[in-house]
Amino acid sequence: MREQNQIGKMINYERNRAGLSLNELSKGLCSRAFLMRVETGERTCDKMIADALLQRAGVSADKFAYLLSPKEQQLLKLREQMMSAVEEGNRTAAPELIARYRRKAERKGKLHRQLLLLAQLMFDWKCGGSTEGLQEKLVEAWSITMEKSPMEDMVAGKKKDMGMTLTEFVLLMMYYRFLEEQGNLAQASEGYAWLLLHLERFAGAEDRSRLYPQLAYRRMQLLMREGKTEEAVRLSKKAVEQLQAEGKLFYLRKLLRFLLAYDTDTPERKAKLAEILEDISWVYEKYAIEEKEWIWNIPYGVANVEQFGDIIRARRKVLGLSQEELSEGICDPVTISRIEKGKVAPKKQVYQKLLERVGMTGDRFELTIQVERPELFAEADIACGLMTLGYNKEAEEILEELEKKMEGGDKFSMQYFKSLKATALYSQKKITPEEHSRLQEEALYLTVPKVSLEKLADWSFSFQEVRTINLLAHSYDRDGRRENGIALLEILKKQYEEKPFSLEYYVACYESIAGNLGNLLGNAGRYEEAIAISEKGIRLGMGAGRGVMVISSLYGVGWDMEQLWKTGAYTKEESLPYVKASYALSEIFEAEEQWEFYKKHLERLYSN
Repeated sequence: MREQNQIGKMINYERNRAGLSLNELSKGLCSRAFLMRVETGERTCDKMIADALLQRAGVSADKFAYLLSPKEQQLLKLREQMMSAVEEGNRTAAPELIARYRRKAERKGKLHRQLLLLAQLMFDWKCGGSTEGLQEKLVEAWSITMEKSPMEDMVAGKKKDMGMTLTEFVLLMMYYRFLEEQGNLAQASEGYAWLLLHLERFAGAEDRSRLYPQLAYRRMQLLMREGKTEEAVRLSKKAVEQLQAEGKLFYLRKLLRFLLAYDTDTPERKAKLAEILEDISWVYEKYAIEEKEWIWNIPYGVANVEQFGDIIRARRKVLGLSQEELSEGICDPVTISRIEKGKVAPKKQVYQKLLERVGMTGDRFELTIQVERPELFAEADIACGLMTLGYNKEAEEILEELEKKMEGGDKFSMQYFKSLKATALYSQKKITPEEHSRLQEEALYLTVPKVSLEKLADWSFSFQEVRTINLLAHSYDRDGRRENGIALLEILKKQYEEKPFSLEYYVACYESIAGNLGNLLGNAGRYEEAIAISEKGIRLGMGAGRGVMVISSLYGVGWDMEQLWKTGAYTKEESLPYVKASYALSEIFEAEEQWEFYKKHLERLYSN
């Protein structure tokens, strides 16, 4: 059994890595004593405070999966509904949901009050409220956690650089946007420049990829007003590089249009850029994807939350345990029934023992990459990133070193290592498809019971188990067991579509499932089904700004349509834009192997 309190160890590790004292990290969020007790494992904390502490230390909120109590789930669901209505500017639903959240959350703590004020600010501004009238509310929201750091002092040279929560950062973005609207252009430009520098120094990659491009674009506009075209072009290129590094699309079209208009590039390069821009824009128009001017509503790791009762019920059923058997020596069967129905949250000791009995760690927080020690988790994260970019040999070397440091590890850590290392080896053609499938199966069944697919459909999968199934399904496709792979992916697809929050919150996982399932269905000759699921993944992925992930899905739709040319269901004119878009995105994100493959495909089938 792994040592518990991963969240405390991670917060302590990230705080020290960022060079922050207990006072600096806890300032305005919680007491120093509370933070110390969380770090030492004497206390746990809810997700909102955990996210805030990690964000202050420069870490995105998606590193952990988190189990919710019934009350927490109700509040988080209400928050999702409120922020969605605010984003839409819904004049009927938004005020009602804000009032409901206020009634439920005001006594929950300062972070909830701050979020509530942010929601009200967003809504009032969308409904045409003047920036002067909103300024007081903005300062009030900021002061909840930053009382001793006035907003006007948060510019380079006036205040020591420090980490911020996402809510604090978005409030400061608003502050400078309001100054810009009020005509204080020099101060707004200086503020944007400081925020960009802050993102480079403090923010996690996921958060930075959303926030950096929009701030860069605003500062570019102000630089152009001052006649500083060269500086604006340099900033645009830097923002594009940030997006390329993370494979994201936020503001990419606006940045490329700007470079097309003002960069002193060769005519040939400009013509190529114009073509790429046109092909990418086709996807946005095809799926009616709206690009937001300001992204205020940053996700707060909702994708990795589950309700405790759902986990217990699902795993109990698949393991073949009755409520009486599960409760034996822990609590009474009636309590299990109430927990599974979401009516009660158990006490800490009961909570931990129940999780351990169904094969989990006994901790509310679970690292999404299963490595228990924070310093090794960071190395594992690097290995994951290298494999995403195709650097499998380099990733394999890191994984081999990590295995030695882990000294065998537990089943959760070993699942991660087995799965990733098998893929790294297969990508380098060091093992056969059959060997790869066997290793992925070994990894999966370290934590998943060997039961029929029908029974497995009730299992509640962890982030790492989802990753392993995706890899295993691909492997089955190659070794002649394609239908098994399709069946596994269909189980995952159904589970994500039935999760408690909107599908948009689960894009990272759902998009990969949809892309892989579309690929296998196409290989099985089920082309119309493949097109339907791939298009759903594309729509979600593009809407969430996930550029790299949709490349293969776009190509897959084009390929599936090509297989139906002879039936008359689709024509060359219909399939061509999909292949061109996949080619354009692979060029933008410098995916050289894909780029070459798509180029040859276009020349072979569409050159005339």
